[in-house]
Amino acid sequence: MRGQDILARTMSIATSRGDKAGLWQYHSRSDAHSKVACWTLLFDALIECDILRSHAEQGKLGFGINFEMVGPISKTLDLVLTRVPPNRLDRSRRTFATLADQFRIVLDAEDQRLLNLMPTIAHDDDQDNSEVVLALEAKACMTEHIKAMPRLHAEILATGYLAKRAMPRCIVVSYTLINTASTFRTPSGAGKTNHHSQPSDTNRVIEMLAQAIPLARDMNNLIGYDVVGTTAMHCANDGSPVVVDESLIWPDRAGAVKYERMIRSLCSEYRARAGH
Repeated sequence: MRGQDILARTMSIATSRGDKAGLWQYHSRSDAHSKVACWTLLFDALIECDILRSHAEQGKLGFGINFEMVGPISKTLDLVLTRVPPNRLDRSRRTFATLADQFRIVLDAEDQRLLNLMPTIAHDDDQDNSEVVLALEAKACMTEHIKAMPRLHAEILATGYLAKRAMPRCIVVSYTLINTASTFRTPSGAGKTNHHSQPSDTNRVIEMLAQAIPLARDMNNLIGYDVVGTTAMHCANDGSPVVVDESLIWPDRAGAVKYERMIRSLCSEYRARAGH
């Protein structure tokens, strides 16, 4: 699937992220990486999932990035897919294709060809009041993995709960980027280099995602996630290229959270709930 490589290629280019003092490939105070991660995931989903693409071609599918889902406690989600209401206001809107330029996504010739063949999908506005059919939260675990795990786990749990409370029938997806690099230059420490114990640190986060995130099917669909997935990438944040880590030996019982399985599970869930 091409989306992971597009994500890595785009993240390789250092930009101003979070402060004006320097250029960074990743900055925890910026949402640039999550926007690109959501865009590239949807790029792959439109290629791999026939029913999703069909609904987009029929004008039934909308999407939103940094979209507020209204519920008992409203939550801004990194990515939503929506069912376009028949009375949606006709106005000039951003589209999936135009966001590639806005997010400075780096496409090669084949990526651009595939994007040109995709149907036009318009970005939803909060005032559209569209039905959310899929809600995705993107997280990143880039450094100090073991220290970061409790907070990462708590944030994933909270988002899953709020999304299910706001829209019980929607598909809720957790997507996490995990850094496999043994060193990481951190913006928060004035360029200090953190050292990781790899692949142990990465594997512990993967095991947490695979085993400690509740699945909605085991919770009577009241809480939890329908799909959980991750991308393992090597990002030293020092100007060296960011790459998808194909060499990682995944822990036992963690295959369900691999990126490719996540895309296929997302498609299966979408087909089951919205495939008409």
